[in-house]
Amino acid sequence: MSGDRTACLTLDLENDWYFDDPEYDHLTFEYIDDYIAQMNRLDVPVTFFVVGKTIERYPEVIDKLDTELDSEFHLHSYQHDTSKSYDFRTEIRKGKEAFESHFGYEPEGYRAPQGNIDPAEFAILEAEGFDFDSSIFPSFRPGIYSNLDKPLAPYCPEGTDDLVEVPIAATPGTRIPVCQSYLKLLGRPYLSYLKYGPLPDPLVFNTHLQDFYQTDSHDQLGQPKQSIMKRNLDGSLELFAEAVERIRARGYEFGTMTDVIEAHAPSCTELTYDSTEVASRRSPKPACQQHEQPETTNGD
Repeated sequence: MSGDRTACLTLDLENDWYFDDPEYDHLTFEYIDDYIAQMNRLDVPVTFFVVGKTIERYPEVIDKLDTELDSEFHLHSYQHDTSKSYDFRTEIRKGKEAFESHFGYEPEGYRAPQGNIDPAEFAILEAEGFDFDSSIFPSFRPGIYSNLDKPLAPYCPEGTDDLVEVPIAATPGTRIPVCQSYLKLLGRPYLSYLKYGPLPDPLVFNTHLQDFYQTDSHDQLGQPKQSIMKRNLDGSLELFAEAVERIRARGYEFGTMTDVIEAHAPSCTELTYDSTEVASRRSPKPACQQHEQPETTNGD
């Protein structure tokens, strides 16, 4: 990539809202052709983090996305169990098996359901052969995660030697995630921020099919989640297209997660924070031999 700044569009490919009822099984897949056409019109590569069970149930959809889009694939757990009531290593191995059975190679990257990953699980990912993880929202979600002390740039999690964590983008200072669910929720004022406000580099923009397309599964959500997730849903694709163009206008070049790793992982970054959290200094140590330092300005 030749751009000064790197952006990456990611999509978590999973069952809609994690419902296990066959009546609501992957209903957004009805819109796959529309999604492919939209991404091709925008001329952006897509990095998919795909659930193992989704690969097993819908291999033809996976192949269609693989052949008709500029894309790459990584793992998004085996069953997308948000309760975390499973053994993590077993879950990872089942996911890897489903992934390799379809693609013929092991996944290089991982993303945890809801971005909910425990510190000890990074070492397991590294031991299982993953090169990178992209689970961390450097933000706060009550009951799910509190990551206000985490860097906005790629870093090496404590307890690992080579694994790189590539955080999902959040706005410096305010720590609002840069993803489609928040773009829908906040609407055009957020588009204005994307045009003028400070943004991280790299910028990993997260999406789901249910962020773009409404199905009967949306009506099964409880409140207030249902109202939140339906907000601006009819105009979600238009908002997204405008966001892509505004990010491009800020000097970002869109690539895959592989491009992000190649551009940003050679030297792990030890961030020092000023009031806008955009100051940084390069570590003199080799890649991935230095861990994140606690942030003091926005701690819990």
